[in-house]
Amino acid sequence: MSRHEGDERRGRGRGRGRRGGLGRGSLLEPALLASLAGGASHGYGLRGAIEELTSGFVVADPGGIYRVLQRLEEEGLVVSDWAEGDFGPQRRQYKLTSSGRGVLSEWGVHLKSYEETIKNLIRAIDEAVEKDDVPSTENKPVEDTDGERNEDA
Repeated sequence: MSRHEGDERRGRGRGRGRRGGLGRGSLLEPALLASLAGGASHGYGLRGAIEELTSGFVVADPGGIYRVLQRLEEEGLVVSDWAEGDFGPQRRQYKLTSSGRGVLSEWGVHLKSYEETIKNLIRAIDEAVEKDDVPSTENKPVEDTDGERNEDA
């Protein structure tokens, strides 16, 4: 059994099982892949790109970014090499591979399914809130025409 076959059964292989929920941390991988789809970049450049791409929803620490990048490289989704820095030492530059583009496409399908679920949930919440805005007459005493309460009504 290959390493990836075992990973799939534990929910970390390719496909929907690896994604889990949609918390901020779980969005780091697709945000990294989407950022790299625009061109090669180094870790700190990716940090800013992710914050911009997600409107600040995903703010990753550099260590977290590099851990995910290392895993993505081990899985063959990104490659890296050393590049001269603009104002300093060399930096590791990351680039998306064709396999990485495939996983990014899978992420698109996965997130679109969540998008529909979230829209349905928001619609249900809005409907429930609108119902709560309408005063209920249930279990409230009704006043007679002479202004006295009638508990039997």
